[in-house]
This record gives sequence, C-alpha cells and structure tokens, in this order.
Amino acid sequence: MRELVENVSILVVGYEGVSAAVMNAAESLRIIACPRGGPEANVDIEAATERGIPVLYAPGRNAVSVADFTMGLLLGVARRIPQAHRSLHEGVYTGEPQADSAGGGGEREDVTWGIAAGSPYMAFKGPELDGKVLGIVGLGAIGRLVAKRAAGFDMEVLAYDPFVDSDTMAEYDARKVDLDPLLEGSDFVTLHSPVTEETRGMIGEAEFARMPESAFFINTARAALTDQAALVDELESGGLRGAALDVYAGEPLPADHPLLSLSNVVTTPHIAGAAEEVPARGATMVTDGIEALFDGREPAHVANEAVLSDLSEFEALAGGGS
Repeated sequence: MRELVENVSILVVGYEGVSAAVMNAAESLRIIACPRGGPEANVDIEAATERGIPVLYAPGRNAVSVADFTMGLLLGVARRIPQAHRSLHEGVYTGEPQADSAGGGGEREDVTWGIAAGSPYMAFKGPELDGKVLGIVGLGAIGRLVAKRAAGFDMEVLAYDPFVDSDTMAEYDARKVDLDPLLEGSDFVTLHSPVTEETRGMIGEAEFARMPESAFFINTARAALTDQAALVDELESGGLRGAALDVYAGEPLPADHPLLSLSNVVTTPHIAGAAEEVPARGATMVTDGIEALFDGREPAHVANEAVLSDLSEFEALAGGGS
C-alpha cells in the first residue's frame, strides 16, 4: 500500500488498511474515500484528521441487503428451512418416489412422510410470523427497513434506540421501549446497533436470561454487541429456542465451534451485506462526495467533518492528478 499511494491525491479503498504509515507515504494524499458504512474498520480516522484528510464513506449502502437477509434468517431459524434443506441433501428423508394421486393415477397420500414424531412435518415445525412480536435493537437505516418488512408479515414491532424518538418510530409502526421490556416481550430479537463504547457487549448473560425460552435471537450487525459465550450457554441449556447468526467474535469460525453443532442455530459466513447491488451503491455515494469537494461543497457523508473548514483547497484537485 505504501508503494501504491506514493503519488496519489485521492485514495478509494474498500477493505484494505489505511494506517498512519500509509498516509505518511502518500505526501500528496488529500481525500480518502471508503465505500462502506464503517470506515473506521480499515481507515485510521484519527490519523487522517490530524493530517487534514477527509474520509468519505457510504453509510446505509447495504441497508436494503442486510434488512432482506435479516428477514431471511428470521424465517430460516423459525421454520428450520436450512435444517430441512440439509436433511434432504444428506439423504435423511429421501427414498422411493410415489406418484401424486392428484396428478392422476398416483397412489401417494397427501403427506408422503406422514405426520408422526420424527417425520419432517413434525421435526421442522415452527411458528408463523403473523402476530408475533419482533424486537429491534437499533432503529437506524437497517433497523427501519427491517421494521417495514416485518409489517408485511403482520408482526408487532418493539424498538430500542435511545437516539430515536417515539414519533419517528411510529412512522415505521414501531413502539419505543427500553431494552429490558423489549427482551422480555419479544418472540424474535434482532440487533442493528453500531458498536460503540456504550453498546459493546450490551447483550450478555443477564440480557439473554430476560428473553423467553421460546424466543429466537438474530444478529446481522456485529458480534461485539453480544457475549457470544453467554449466547452459546443459553442455546445449549434451552434458555432460547434458537438463533440465527451472520457475525461472530472470531472469524472465520473454527470447525469445532459449538455454534456449528447446535441444531437450533442457523449460521452464515458474514454475508448479510453481500447483495449484488451494494458495490455500485457504495461507489456512487463516495463518488458523489468527491464531486462535492471538487465543487467546493460539503459532502453528505464525512467521518471527520472537522477537516472541512476550508473547502477551496479541494477544488484544485478537479483539474488533474492521480
């Protein structure tokens, strides 16, 4: 990276690390553009601020993607869709096919596998979403889209977010509550808060214990919001009915991790934001920010706004450079 940025004035970087050492090697660097929602994950914001370099970013670029995926995980863990899929692929419920009598001439009954204990009809039975309570922790861009999708399933939505008022929540058919009542009164709890000093580890042993044994827990945000060991204990002891997770305290998960052996857990490898449309949306957002600086305007999304006291210096960049 230090070699690549030697003569660069504008650096667009998605996931590669931009440390103080990298900035020191880029004497001409005037703008860093990071097309993701949390540029602090790979850009040293403090170092950029000290050098007067604005860090453009793209909050909400994957909000639609993550909201869609959250509902997918919610449905998956409630109705045990991944487990049912896997059982067929592993040959658990395969056998000699029988023709459907409804197709004419067949002798198959309506439910080939039967409805007795051990049948897929019983083994994978789960709750409908209609009328259930969804607790959303964090009603930002993603949380609000999850609330809108939950309304389509006729779910009741509770939301905890100290920075969002009741009237705004009502616009998304969500009722503002404190965290404890949300945990105690929800059939599903889904996390969508950013990681801050206040939210790190906010859902731990005591919080999981407040949730009903029939509840499901979904996390497509950050594992740092939770105590993962406490979650495993709750799942193993029956303190929770199930969980659907896309993020983990350590990634990738080791092959022998207990989460991978629990039958009431749905796991995915941190792909909630991996929709096809996301890269172009993030690129457009930071490109708009760069063009705003070229025009002497303040960009919509800057991680360190304090460096924008004099916008005129950026207008000269529009004429050329690398």
